[in-house]
Amino acid sequence: MFRKPTAAAAQGPDASITDTAPCQKALRLRVGRDAIVPVRGAVLAEFQRQAALPGFRKGKAPAGLVEQRYAKDIQDETLQRVTRQAFEQVAQAHGLKPVGPFEVRAMNFSETDGLTLEATVEVEPSFALGSYKGVPLARPSAEVAPQEMERALAALQESMARLAPAKTGEGKERQVPALDEELAKDLGYQSLSALREHVAAKLREQKRTAQAQALETALCDELLKRHPFEVPAGLVAHQTERLTRDFKVRLLLSGVPEGEVDGKVAQFADQLRTSAARHVKLAFILDRIAAQESMAVTQDELVKRLWQLAQRWKKDPAQVRQLFDAQGLWPSVVSAIRQEKTIAFLLSAATITDTVPEPRGGTS
Repeated sequence: MFRKPTAAAAQGPDASITDTAPCQKALRLRVGRDAIVPVRGAVLAEFQRQAALPGFRKGKAPAGLVEQRYAKDIQDETLQRVTRQAFEQVAQAHGLKPVGPFEVRAMNFSETDGLTLEATVEVEPSFALGSYKGVPLARPSAEVAPQEMERALAALQESMARLAPAKTGEGKERQVPALDEELAKDLGYQSLSALREHVAAKLREQKRTAQAQALETALCDELLKRHPFEVPAGLVAHQTERLTRDFKVRLLLSGVPEGEVDGKVAQFADQLRTSAARHVKLAFILDRIAAQESMAVTQDELVKRLWQLAQRWKKDPAQVRQLFDAQGLWPSVVSAIRQEKTIAFLLSAATITDTVPEPRGGTS
């Protein structure tokens, strides 16, 4: 009933591709009748297996009758499959790497001429991978300055301030306790020296965390500087929406009235777009470096991340896994781990110079 597709049909649709914007392609495709016929045959066979027409057992109705009864549904499903197949074939044949869906702008179908499609699609940016090993970075000092200790201890004293009867005997006044052994014991430490050691350790931990963040930020800044290219506008818009949602949540949690949130967001709209573009661009650079260095994510690393998220969310790991499976989140998890490993690799390969701490005699 249906003819075998010709060699020309097997090669894929005729395609004309032009650049319409950075990272955007416009496509005009023509799928001949020979390529559509077998798809229609497969769709018709599926409808025939499911059809339950009067006078026939399910799946036993004649193909002609089924085609007549479900003509529009069969054609719609056929065109959907042909369209999807055509886009896949063109992307493979022309080396396109879509980062979003093909947006169909126009579609024209006839039984004799076949299907003509006009569509646009955003694709991965094309850029040359620059040097990324031995990046010079300045590491800020993690040494705790005396002034920082003084401020931290003063904050502790302030946190322990109480209202007490005024020395004049009238009313109450706020009294800040002295920095002594008694205060240390009130805070749960055996001695003032133990309290000082604890504060110093916490400050060092905070400084090391800030130090690591500063190094990573400097590394990313340098990578962005070395790789100038445009990024897909759709991805930036999507990331901007995500950052905006997160920003709104943080504002609400910080106590900003709901009626004032949109105004606050508007004030930071440009910064949110800039951050989104930076995030998208950096992701492309890191992915290219990861591919160049054959960075892979192991099953053990995925399991470890699953347990970490389960602990953070206070959920059973099996529940978290079901969530990832149901919402298709595993590719995002793999991408995040891969980028983290790539940044760690780049930091290990960087040329890092420690900065000299400021003289302790100065004032803050």
